[in-house]
Amino acid sequence: MRSFSRSIASVTGLLVLAAGLVSLPAAASVAATDPAAGSTTLPVESPAEQEHHGYESAPGVPTDGPPAGLALQTEAGVTAPVPITVKLVVATLVDNKSVVPMAQAETAVTASSNYWKAMSAGRISMTVTERATWDSKTARSTDSYYDMINKITSELKWTYSANKALVIFVPSATLSGGALGAGYSSNGNSGRVLMPKISGFTSSVIAHEFGHVLGSMHADALQCSSGVSDVGVTSTGQFTDSSCYIREYGDSTDLMGLSSYSMPVISSPFWEARGLGNGTDVRDLGVASGVKSYTLKPWGDTKLAYRAVKFTDPVSREVYYLELRQPVGYDAYLASGPAGNRGVKVVQRGGATPSSSLDLMPSTVPFSGYYATNHTWQAGQTFVTHAGTRVTIKSVTSTSATVTIDADPALHTKIQFSAGDFNGDGRADVMSREADGSLLLLPGLAGNKIGPAARLGGGWNIFNTVIGDADYTGDGHADVLGRTSDGVLWLYPGNGQSGFLPRIRIGAGWQIFERIVAPGDLTGDGKRDLAGIKPNGTLWLYPGTGAGGFPTTKQAGSGWNTFTAVAPASGFDGNRGGLVARTKDGTLYFYPGNAIGGFLAPTRLGGGWASFKDLIGGNDFNGDAKTDLLVTTSAGSMTVYPGNETGRFATRIPVGTGWDKFRQVWEAGDATGDGIPDVFALTTQGTLWLHPGNGSGSFQPARQLNSGWQTYDQIFTAGNFDGAGGPDLIARAADGVLWTYPTDGKGKLFPRKLLATSLKEFTRFLSPGDFTGDGRSDLLAQSADGRLWLYPGNGTGGLQAARSLGLGWNAFNQIAAAGDFTGDGKNDIMARTTDGVLWLYPGNGTGGFLPRTQLGSAWNMYKAIANVGRLAGTSSPGMIALAPDGLLWLYSGNSRGNFQASTLNPR
Repeated sequence: MRSFSRSIASVTGLLVLAAGLVSLPAAASVAATDPAAGSTTLPVESPAEQEHHGYESAPGVPTDGPPAGLALQTEAGVTAPVPITVKLVVATLVDNKSVVPMAQAETAVTASSNYWKAMSAGRISMTVTERATWDSKTARSTDSYYDMINKITSELKWTYSANKALVIFVPSATLSGGALGAGYSSNGNSGRVLMPKISGFTSSVIAHEFGHVLGSMHADALQCSSGVSDVGVTSTGQFTDSSCYIREYGDSTDLMGLSSYSMPVISSPFWEARGLGNGTDVRDLGVASGVKSYTLKPWGDTKLAYRAVKFTDPVSREVYYLELRQPVGYDAYLASGPAGNRGVKVVQRGGATPSSSLDLMPSTVPFSGYYATNHTWQAGQTFVTHAGTRVTIKSVTSTSATVTIDADPALHTKIQFSAGDFNGDGRADVMSREADGSLLLLPGLAGNKIGPAARLGGGWNIFNTVIGDADYTGDGHADVLGRTSDGVLWLYPGNGQSGFLPRIRIGAGWQIFERIVAPGDLTGDGKRDLAGIKPNGTLWLYPGTGAGGFPTTKQAGSGWNTFTAVAPASGFDGNRGGLVARTKDGTLYFYPGNAIGGFLAPTRLGGGWASFKDLIGGNDFNGDAKTDLLVTTSAGSMTVYPGNETGRFATRIPVGTGWDKFRQVWEAGDATGDGIPDVFALTTQGTLWLHPGNGSGSFQPARQLNSGWQTYDQIFTAGNFDGAGGPDLIARAADGVLWTYPTDGKGKLFPRKLLATSLKEFTRFLSPGDFTGDGRSDLLAQSADGRLWLYPGNGTGGLQAARSLGLGWNAFNQIAAAGDFTGDGKNDIMARTTDGVLWLYPGNGTGGFLPRTQLGSAWNMYKAIANVGRLAGTSSPGMIALAPDGLLWLYSGNSRGNFQASTLNPR
């Protein structure tokens, strides 16, 4: 934790905490700085009156810092004793000549000595060797305790020296600011203490002050309005939860916390830092790993060894201490206190200063009053570090507690994968092991869709790795593998009907792998293999037997620790096995198998993959018999990147067959009002069909709208041309009359309305939507001489005066609306030449064009192209292209004026 940066010694007073004796001032936030940790700061509640202790300069003694080393210096492996001799002074003041009884004062020092003997196995003691009654000529009861102790010390001519202490009692009821004690200390276990007259707090306060002399600061508590039990720190030194701060003295179950009538046992971080006990009081677990249980004994029984444990979080590398606080020894006071203070205490070294401690309570919502009532954790509760390590309190009795430290966050992390066709319907499914241990099946559906999740069972959080890929047992059914934290690998054979046969234990020792992946058949024997990647980056291949076993292993590569994700890619370039791997910068590579137990040179698939959480590969998700890659985000969205069986992603994907029966296929916009683009298709007999999109690059069942459209030679969609309802149709009859067919936006056509007459001279019509930037749909018309004309719409179903957009458009055999293909908020068009070159004409938003760009060639292989917006359900616009054989293809735009690898949203 962080320490205050002080240029001069600070005096602090331990406050009276009994109700009615003193009113604490409002808390102020003070930036605390740890010089050793750079310029980071943490918010600390620290009124000036509470800063009752500091390390000060003495002749030949360094300033500003706790005593160097341990309170109990260690030499030759033996912890040395610390007998502190005390000069005890009862002083009168200029304005108060009463005298504190020397015997009572000495009794308080003896109580402190007995306390520290118990904490140190008898090695620390405080013995009064000098006694004096002093009549101060300068100190007054109205002085600050800083001035008062300095005046009396000066009069006594007392100076610091190793293992020497000065304790002064004055006859005031309290010191300035309501303090019950004040103290200074320096190196060499030397200090001076100022106390008011005897009260029920006296013994506890003197013991507290000697805790400072021995090098400890205060026992603090984390306080957060959010109630979170632990919190991280940002790179700038602030708590990641802005509602959190450190409450000094907030741990009243520690002698170094707020004063009380009792003398609580000092907490384990202080114990260890100051070299108390026998060195066997706290069991150091090191960096926590796996899931392990431990027994705690009452911390107050200072004669017991290894009664507390400490562990290092594997992610944050912060150290946590676990103690059982029960009414034993100096903790006997807990017998009559709040039940929430009896149980397992979680505490860290640090707080307001590196020599402080920090109590982490079940609820850190700031408590009222001076004393918290919920310091400890009870049976059934789970403390979670801010980095994800879980400490579950399994049981608590008066003599012991059992805790389980779960340092394997993967046990509680959502894991999504595919085992292939798990439910036996012929389509690849997705499986999800949820954070609560449930296993869900998300079935693959027709039309590039993944259906709602169905729960297969619970208890899968015993595994930190859950994977699938296909059939490992040779029975034709997809199987699942799971690895426990202690490295046991289990095979769960699927039964082909969304269930499992009895599980099979593959073996132990698999915890040596950071990742276990399913590369498919790497050896070329037709059987599925496994691979494990060690922390050093070596990849080990376990060839499958085809009957659920993996008996041998060999190293099949190195350097795999440079990747943040590795996933199956079996079949991505045909029948071979393989893996896809993502680097830290988001670059994705494909590693094809070489059919002899290794990999060929990788293929770079592109960048921009860093934002995805899960890579799920090795299966066909869109039903085209080619292996795809499905990716997920932490927000839960999914995207399918279809493969093309050549080790690359498909630039186009088929979305339907039999479309050659239609005379015309074109975009419908969102004709059904469900937010998904649709497609119109017209038969040669003049029947109009609506094909509603399903939001994943495919279609719901088609709807026949009406017939009689064979009388029109031009039919196109014009957006919401009349300003009401949904996207409208415009059709031109043979006599040149232009008609509008309004729709209700839910798939229903209304009777036609006359739009214009005598437009027979135009060879082509289309609507680019709002081309002029006025929010109204417009028309484009091409005349026989190749000139393109713009007819702005008036927003109510009519046309404004036309204006020319230029000549030369008869070089194209098709012109199509492209929507906002460039992603600049302005509508564009595409035009195809007779030799198949496809051009993009970006709109400028005011009824003109920006410079054109070439999108590709060979587009003359298609009968027609049309804009379909976000038919694929992703954020990218799309185009469909109709081939002569009736196959309909979908192309994905990149929202930057070009095409990209095709993508689908399966949800």
